[in-house]
Amino acid sequence: MAKQKKIVRLNNEFTTQQLNQMQQTNKQVPKRRYLGLILVAVILVMVLPTINLVKSYQTLQSRLELKAKYEEKSVVLDKQLAIEKADIAKLKDPIFIEKYARLRYYSKDGEKVFLIPELSDGGVTKIK
Repeated sequence: MAKQKKIVRLNNEFTTQQLNQMQQTNKQVPKRRYLGLILVAVILVMVLPTINLVKSYQTLQSRLELKAKYEEKSVVLDKQLAIEKADIAKLKDPIFIEKYARLRYYSKDGEKVFLIPELSDGGVTKIK
């Protein structure tokens, strides 16, 4: 024979309060299933700008490297420009042109030409 359970529910203030409290907690549980979706959305919203920020930082670093490289190149070119301006100024002097032409192309009869290594080019600086 099957035993019948003889459970009687009390209808008092405490039991109705507990029943209402259990129903409220049961209603709140389904709201939590959307929290995972909200969390994923928030993570995506945070990750996408972070990726853009990292790319921008890498671009900035590469441009800073290029800037440093071209500044070094600019210094070298400025030095070469100063040397060439000095050579142009020398070539405007007729005495210098005479010395340079004599040294390079011809010498007078009976003239001995002594070459000094620093001045073997006639004072015109060669760009290496």
